[in-house]
Amino acid sequence: MTRIWRSMLYVPANVPRFVEKSATSGADAILLDLEDSVPADRKAEARAALAAAIPIARAGGADVLVRVNRPIAQAVGDIEAAVAAGADGILLTKVLGPDHVQLAAELLTGTMCILPMIETAAALQRMAEIARASPRIAGLLVGAEDLAAECGAAADDEIIAMAKRQMVLAAVAAGVAPLGTLGTVADYKDPEKIRALVARSRRAGLVGASCIHPSLVPILNEGFSPSAAELDLARRQIAAGEEAARAGRGSFVVDGMMVDEPILIRARRILARAG
Repeated sequence: MTRIWRSMLYVPANVPRFVEKSATSGADAILLDLEDSVPADRKAEARAALAAAIPIARAGGADVLVRVNRPIAQAVGDIEAAVAAGADGILLTKVLGPDHVQLAAELLTGTMCILPMIETAAALQRMAEIARASPRIAGLLVGAEDLAAECGAAADDEIIAMAKRQMVLAAVAAGVAPLGTLGTVADYKDPEKIRALVARSRRAGLVGASCIHPSLVPILNEGFSPSAAELDLARRQIAAGEEAARAGRGSFVVDGMMVDEPILIRARRILARAG
């Protein structure tokens, strides 16, 4: 799966009213959660709900992925249920290493994808291996809350932002999507703060993020999409590049700034993201 998800909305799989609302949220992906948002005594109920929840969540055109549990005894049942219900992929929580990803991949069918979640300091040291563990991997996520708890840090501390910056490099090197923000989006009641965070995260190379409240979906969609000004500049850079190439030049000036091949690569990427 090559689609980049600007916005990914977490929804507890065992709450039908939230699942129904998710279909009209405008999110690029719905993440049906079997893990942290589901109490231990409701796990089986949430798993059984996938068969009905996935087509409902998909009704708005979003891809639907399932966040599965650990330990492996629970994960296998979760993955099998996700496969049977027709999910587009899974979020593999608390990934141990590449072998963990490969074992999970054996349970998937068709074009289902995997988003490994890096949630421990040990897994952080193996991100490059994890990112290349399977052709089913579509992107990487750092689970900030779990990683911060292990480190004894705050989820919005610079040490977690540093881990996410390292994840960007690992994901790009493997050719998969780096997902997330450089801080937390838990405070969804402060939209301006979230907008600023998304802008900073996009500048760091992140291409989309997850959220737990539908009010943040439009902010993520806008923030991780090229602006009108960016599209205009990219088009003019490409046009100027074509003219320069005909004149035998590899560098030129647009809006008072030097443009050469790396800038053109960025311009092509911006236009590709806009379709």
